[in-house]
Parts: sequence; C-alpha cells; structure tokens
Amino acid sequence: MVSTRGRMSCVRLLTLLVLTMTLTWGCSIGRTYIGSEIRSDPGEKIQIGLTNKSDVLSVFGPPERITSQFDGDIFVYAYYRKNSSKFVIEEPYFTNLTIFSYTRVQEKRDHLVILFDKEGIVKNYGYQRGIKDLTPY
Repeated sequence: MVSTRGRMSCVRLLTLLVLTMTLTWGCSIGRTYIGSEIRSDPGEKIQIGLTNKSDVLSVFGPPERITSQFDGDIFVYAYYRKNSSKFVIEEPYFTNLTIFSYTRVQEKRDHLVILFDKEGIVKNYGYQRGIKDLTPY
C-alpha cells in the first residue's frame, strides 16, 4: 500500500517536472565592432608641426570622416565596440509570459581627431581611449 506521504512527493515531483518542461530559458552573447581599431598610440606617432597627411594615412589608414575647413582638413578616426549578454526564462507554450530577463550592455569607443593646416601638416590632435575599459565577459 502506498502512503499519503509517498503520493504527495510523487505529485510534487510530477508538478516540478511539468513546470520545468514548460519553461524555456536561453542565453545569448553578442559583440559589435564598427570602424577600424586604432592600433598605434597617437602620442608616439604624431608630432605637431612635423607629421603630414601622408604620414598619418600610412600609420592609421583611411579616416572614417574627412572635414574640410577654410584653414585645413580634419581627419576623424573612430572605433566603436559593444558587448552584450542576455538571459531569459519564459513560458512559451500557454501564456508566452517572460518570468525573468536580464540584459547587460557595454558600449565604448576610441576616438581620434587630427587637425591639419592648409599645407597638410598636423596642427593639433585629440585622442580618447575607451575600449580598454570594457569588462570582458
């Protein structure tokens, strides 16, 4: 003869099994890269008043954007990186209910702007490094 306690544990186990079978969970990891990585340190490669456009192009390659102004050109280099991860638990069969959702997104960019005079010599530059601040996951 089966005891009441044994039946209750079977019912609980069966209920847990049905709930587990009806729940779906998923995980995704994504990475987005836009632009070309700025591989060289501008502080080592650019000398204000000496470096010209040809030198810049040979070290950093073609810029993302070139702006012409009355007193010279501006080269803009940008490298954008985005890391994302997502974890979801949902019931997809009956109610399509999302029970739990977690998303983590990190976005960083490296940005280099180089100002040239009318003769094509570097007048000034600005560099902001952000990619190294991304947390690996």
